[in-house]
Amino acid sequence: MRQALELAGVDIRRHTEPLRSENAEVLRQIGLSEEGQRIFAEFSFDEELTVRELRFAQANCFKKNLDWEDDFHCALRTGLLLIGSGLNGDPIVLDLREYHVGFLSHDCFWEQEEEDPRNFFISMHCSVGQFFLNAVTTDGYPVDAYEAAAYTGAQSTGHLSLEEE
Repeated sequence: MRQALELAGVDIRRHTEPLRSENAEVLRQIGLSEEGQRIFAEFSFDEELTVRELRFAQANCFKKNLDWEDDFHCALRTGLLLIGSGLNGDPIVLDLREYHVGFLSHDCFWEQEEEDPRNFFISMHCSVGQFFLNAVTTDGYPVDAYEAAAYTGAQSTGHLSLEEE
């Protein structure tokens, strides 16, 4: 992750802020591994950071999101932690079962609230750090769920097969 941020021109020292205890507690409560907890503690920033067209959310917003954001709860109930967003607003999520990062199609996620968000999850099959590093080092790396589905060969982005879109 550090390398990805440096390559993206982010001044890590300028934006670093300690992970507050209430946010660290949220990570423990949801069962995030110790390694995952360390990642969010190490990469806790005072604002959302942009890596290419991808945004990495503030770790110090987890408690606020847990208290106030229905989308955060909806994803979390199925083991998906919202950690950022893509170019078109598609949420970037960490799969708490596999510890892979991917996208949720926002069209499906926001419009089909009764459905399991995992139906709209496109895994990029990599860690948080590798995901953002790929974004700055790999030409054509996806910036939303549609591109992720095409890139990974997924059959759909949740509601329509790619042939129907």
